[in-house]
Order: sequence, then C-alpha cells, then structure tokens
Amino acid sequence: MKEARLTISLFGAFDAQIDGRPANLGLAGATRSLLQYLICSSGRLVRREQLMEMFWTNTSIERRRSSLNSAIWRIKKALRAAKVPTAFALDASAECLRLTGTASPAIDIDIIGLAEALGAASATEAGEPEMERLVSLLERCGGVPLDGLDDDWAFVERERLRALRTRALNVAMRLLAARRRFDESLELGRRILLDDPFHECALQEVLCIHALNGQRVRALRLFDEFSKSLEEELGIVPMAETRALRDYVAGNAAAARRFSSEASGGGRALSQLGVEGLVSMMEHSRQTAELCS
Repeated sequence: MKEARLTISLFGAFDAQIDGRPANLGLAGATRSLLQYLICSSGRLVRREQLMEMFWTNTSIERRRSSLNSAIWRIKKALRAAKVPTAFALDASAECLRLTGTASPAIDIDIIGLAEALGAASATEAGEPEMERLVSLLERCGGVPLDGLDDDWAFVERERLRALRTRALNVAMRLLAARRRFDESLELGRRILLDDPFHECALQEVLCIHALNGQRVRALRLFDEFSKSLEEELGIVPMAETRALRDYVAGNAAAARRFSSEASGGGRALSQLGVEGLVSMMEHSRQTAELCS
C-alpha cells in the first residue's frame, strides 16, 4: 500500500495536507506555534529548557514543564489522528525534542523544498530541471512567512525565510532572463520589489531585463519612481551604478562605457547588448548584493 504524502506550508497561513486533502491538526496557541518552530528547526535537537523559556515565559518552572509536556502530548495525538506518514514524528527525550522525517520523500515542506531547490539551481552545473523546480517552488512560497504568529522567535525566523525567498527569486530571475524568458523573469523581479521596494540591486537587474525586452520606457519610468521614493522617504539618491544604468537604458553610450569600466572593474557588463551582457550584469549585481547584505 502506497504511503500517504504530507504537505506542509509555512509561507502564508500554516497549512497541512494529506494527499492533497486538508489535515486539520486541531492545534492552537503555543502548541501550534511550537510545532511550527520545530518544523523550522529542520530536525535539529532543541533542549526542553529552551522551549519552556520561549513559549511559557511568565510562569513557574513547574507550570512550564507541565505546559510543554501537554503540548508534546497534543502534537503526537494530532499527528496520529491525521495519519501522517510514520517518518514524520515528534521525538521527545528527557532533555531534548526534535521532529524526525522532515527530509523524508513522503514529506513536502515548502521552506525545506525551497532551500534545496535554491541550492541545486545555484550550482554551476544546474540545468533546465533545476531551474523549473525552483520556479515551481516559488509559486508555492507566496504570502507572509509564518503568517499570524507574533512570538519573538517567529519575527526572527520570518526575516530568515523572507531572505531565503528573495535569494531564490533572484536566482530564478537570472536563470529565466538568460534563457530570454523575459516576461517570467520580470514577474519575479516585481515580487522582489513588492517585498522590498528599496532592494536596489534587484532594481538594477529589472532595469536591464526591461531594456533587453524592448521596454526601455518602462525601465526609465521605473527608475524615476524608485528615485522619487528614495528621495521622499529616505532623503537619498540611487547608487552611482543605478544612475549609470539609467543613462545606458536612455541611450547614453558614454555612461555605458563608464559603468563597464568603473562598476564592473573593467568587465564587459552592459557594454554590449544581448544575453551575454545581461549575464555579466547579473554577476556584478550578485557581488554587490552580497556587499549590501
């Protein structure tokens, strides 16, 4: 008999499904938050004392211990009742807890799948299948990570997951652009800028892709809107590289040469049109993004 498949989503509202059907685990409050924290821990051992301090801060040590034991019991009961794959289980010892099976083939967790797909697509030998898997995972990973949780740990983890998604969007955007799938690439760039309107390195790449897609007017309008927002909200102007890109898109050949020699250390960057120039620009933006992060 074929084993059931468990799908868990942490991007957006918490969701669990068994073979495509909703699995109502019936968990709430700190117990539900604890389960999500353990999923984010990806099978790592977590000490009981740490969990008691995180989830039941303002109570006595005896009450914390009792609350944690009750939460463990509820999670185990919920997983049994939902008939999740046996690999996915809560392993609780006298000192530590962890979720097992998060990397099992029968378990599909969006945050784990996205990290794996990003690693595969970023490899030098990555091809079409790796790119398509990354794009497919990104379609699932919309919404606010850990939506609805206001625990301190969730604020930290939410930023990590947002950064993971942004890196994945950047890689997928470059791979699609290099294959001249400009419209799809621009859609991913739009998602990055919606999540972080001042992500200037991403804006640089979007400007390039618009230009290569024959949309120079859109690129110039986007630059003007970005520049205005920077001035009004932060009182600064775009980076020199971004301004030089704007000049390049507007047809200023001297600016293109200046960008090539100064911003790229003498590389070709955007000194010539076409995918080769775009890929060179992508590599430069990747390096500047690492400096910005």
